[in-house]
Amino acid sequence: MSLLTLSYRNNRRYDHWFAVAYLFLLLVPQYVRAAPGDTLSATIGTTVMYDTNVFRLSPLINPALVVGVPTRADQIITSTFALNLNKVYLMQRFEANGSLVDNRYNNFDFLNFLGKNYTATWHWYATPYLHGRLSGFHTEALNNFASMTGFANSTTQNLRTADNYHFEGIFEIDRAWHLVGGIDHTISKNSRITVQDFNSQVSSVEGGIRYTRPSGASLTYKVRSGRGEFINRPQPIVASLFDTRFDEMEHELRLLWPVTGKASIDARAGYLSREHKHFSQRDFAGFVGNFNLNWAVTSKVHVTASWARQLSNFQTVGSAFLNPNFQRFSSSFVSNNRFSIAPIWQITEKIALRMRYDYVLSDWHGAIIQLPTSRSDSIHSGLVALDWQPYKILFLSAAFHRDRRASNLRGFDFDSTAGSFSVKLNF
Repeated sequence: MSLLTLSYRNNRRYDHWFAVAYLFLLLVPQYVRAAPGDTLSATIGTTVMYDTNVFRLSPLINPALVVGVPTRADQIITSTFALNLNKVYLMQRFEANGSLVDNRYNNFDFLNFLGKNYTATWHWYATPYLHGRLSGFHTEALNNFASMTGFANSTTQNLRTADNYHFEGIFEIDRAWHLVGGIDHTISKNSRITVQDFNSQVSSVEGGIRYTRPSGASLTYKVRSGRGEFINRPQPIVASLFDTRFDEMEHELRLLWPVTGKASIDARAGYLSREHKHFSQRDFAGFVGNFNLNWAVTSKVHVTASWARQLSNFQTVGSAFLNPNFQRFSSSFVSNNRFSIAPIWQITEKIALRMRYDYVLSDWHGAIIQLPTSRSDSIHSGLVALDWQPYKILFLSAAFHRDRRASNLRGFDFDSTAGSFSVKLNF
């Protein structure tokens, strides 16, 4: 019980979690405890983490000047309560998940927040040949401090909320050929103004054709057309070339291939283009995609190796930087190439060792002001975790994280190390 309600300095801000956890543990065994196949299940858990560089600050930056205290490190408690629903009714299947995620910081307590998240999905069937999925989700989390390094809003509590509503349908012409289509609406907002990625919403329609094989292999071609707008910006800001809306077009070819009984491939190749209504200087286009190889080396060792390329909006102006220690750059978008490998060793039925290594190359493009050089970063990230599930109801995990970024511009490099311990109860 003490692991679930651990607090620092006897701080009373954790008292509500003592009450919630105690009441939950009293009620759950009687009303919620789930057996295999049950419709309703619940999870309660806590992660205690020590992070040496919360805001991903460069060694060049004196933390006292930007966060008010002479430290980069913090102890963080993240407590989660989640309910899960999985119900099959006739040909329909319903899934829902709702969670409260309480984040508490010891040194930087202005970052404290309670995140409310949910996902819901209806796997609908009109006939065996016409079916699809209707889904939605809502997430709340702090913006990634590594992405905000150097900007005036980089050391504040800036919550990013995302809402998505998606409908897709599949019509099976025959066993091999299927028509696919859908509509999508996404809304992204920040609690504080950000320059890099504004409040926006995008509505899209998509359609295509899929070829499937009895083995589970499939090849899908889809085209997506989207109309986006920057929320609460009725007029373009000419001085900064900040637009009011944009159009997106994406062509995608996706392959799912179970190569053998032990290996499978999930690959995607696409071309994404975004055009802004008033300022073509902000437009971008290029190749996007990913390649994932899942391989069961033995019955106890599994490896996932992957590569992904992504293009994302990242609009800047020269006046957005925090202080002169950061070398200025200008951009309209960023391209990220990520290479990763993630092996898992199931040592025993109850103990597993997880590892992951990521290498990310990021390049900023679309400068709107003349500067000597553009920005280019490389990030090395590593994770080692040991998981232990002594009972079906109890899950324990200890993890070590390491991140290091190098940049060709002054002020954007950082090192961070974190250790964490997690406890989770499943009912």
